[in-house]
Amino acid sequence: MDDRDCRWDRLALPFAEQFSLWAMRLWVDGRRGQPVEHALEGAFRRLHRPQALRRLELLMLSLAHGAIRPIRLWPACSRPVSDDEARLLDLLRYSQAGEQFVPALLCRSFLRPNAAAVTARLARDLAEDLAQAGLRLPLQTPEDRHA
Repeated sequence: MDDRDCRWDRLALPFAEQFSLWAMRLWVDGRRGQPVEHALEGAFRRLHRPQALRRLELLMLSLAHGAIRPIRLWPACSRPVSDDEARLLDLLRYSQAGEQFVPALLCRSFLRPNAAAVTARLARDLAEDLAQAGLRLPLQTPEDRHA
């Protein structure tokens, strides 16, 4: 892990952002061979949105297969938030807000063009599920909150 590109502390984020980041990181941990399925399934079941786990999986697969460079996602227990993780949280924030242009632009910053459109749509679906579970990601970023 390289702390040089980290702006935020995970523990300073609101719960909805911590949960979203944790879920994305845990999914990556699972791809690295750690047994995480039970934890992810249980978390989304407790949100009463078990289908959101499938949406997370599709989003993460799209990111993994469409990336033009490695996307920096730290292990689930890490406190620093990488710039890439901050962008992914922004992607969910703007998707929840109903924005069309910004999510597509964010996706193009680390995805091939054909993957960017699909990934933006998948992010919108996940963000909608999170909102329906009561997990709102406000457009205000942690940097804005501390200004």
